[in-house]
Amino acid sequence: MLLFAHVGFALASSRFWKGAALGFVALGSMLPDIIDKPLAQLTDGIQGRSFAHTILFLLILLGLAYSMRNIMFASISLGIFVHLALDFMWTQPVILFWPAFGNFPQGSHLDTLAYIELLLRGLHNPAVLVPEIIGFSYIVYLASNLAPEISRESQNRLRTLTQYLFKS
Repeated sequence: MLLFAHVGFALASSRFWKGAALGFVALGSMLPDIIDKPLAQLTDGIQGRSFAHTILFLLILLGLAYSMRNIMFASISLGIFVHLALDFMWTQPVILFWPAFGNFPQGSHLDTLAYIELLLRGLHNPAVLVPEIIGFSYIVYLASNLAPEISRESQNRLRTLTQYLFKS
């Protein structure tokens, strides 16, 4: 999956949890790739799915969310959970349940341009393209529904700032 599927499906899943912080859900939906893809570039042999694609990583963040009673970590955890589900991580138990089954599998090293080319070639596959379209559609739908609310909130903040600045 690429950007729009991960973010769109995570944001859609947050509809079932009214307290979710949407920005942190979106961040969590991409966080495993934000961490693991550069890590794969920096290390020799580790593939693009490693530490942040594990249950252990998710449990650490859930533990932080619970112990700190922190909505930010809880929202990030929701995004990560959706990311792991969309990546079908249960089909790679060595990674998902690391370190229980040993080290991460070795991967071939791709430079950044080759990796991007590989991702874009995946769009020819309907199993990749359709979720991307659905995710993008949901993001557009959500943005159109949130725009009036954001606009009102921005107007209220501007009015408060103006009143504060020009108090007589």
